[in-house]
Amino acid sequence: MHCLIVGPPGVGKSTLICRVLRELALPVAGFVTKKQPAPAGETRGCPVYLYPADEAEKDGALVCYCGQKNLEQAREAFDRFAPRLLEEAAPGSVFLMDELGFLESRAQAFCSAVLQRLDGDVPVIAAVKDRETPFLAQVRAHGNCRVFPISRENRDALFFDVLEFMKQQTR
Repeated sequence: MHCLIVGPPGVGKSTLICRVLRELALPVAGFVTKKQPAPAGETRGCPVYLYPADEAEKDGALVCYCGQKNLEQAREAFDRFAPRLLEEAAPGSVFLMDELGFLESRAQAFCSAVLQRLDGDVPVIAAVKDRETPFLAQVRAHGNCRVFPISRENRDALFFDVLEFMKQQTR
């Protein structure tokens, strides 16, 4: 089974996942989404990039700017990244999806690749926004996934539950 950490923005989904992955000390495949500081003179806001999990901040794809959510640009960036989701993961690795949100919903190739990865056997740990889109609902309802709702109140205690769950999945 796979682990989905579901909650609103800023509650600590990614932080919890980083703690769990540090404890597991296994190879990590997948992707991370990061907001970078806006360059001097940039009026569109902070750029958001999609990076391979094992190549932190290398070979990233610009998804959008926080101040201007260009859905077509986001769709293209996610769909270009989709084939990487289906690449073979190293034996004994964990597949990271940080994070799944509403911008991906129009990227059909990406959404399909995410669902194919969730059909697979390599353990997945994912941060999932609690937004209501058909894609995110499909991810949360996937039969191979266990949903762990996160809040500011439960995030510290949730770490131990998620860590134990992921240890079981990676044995």
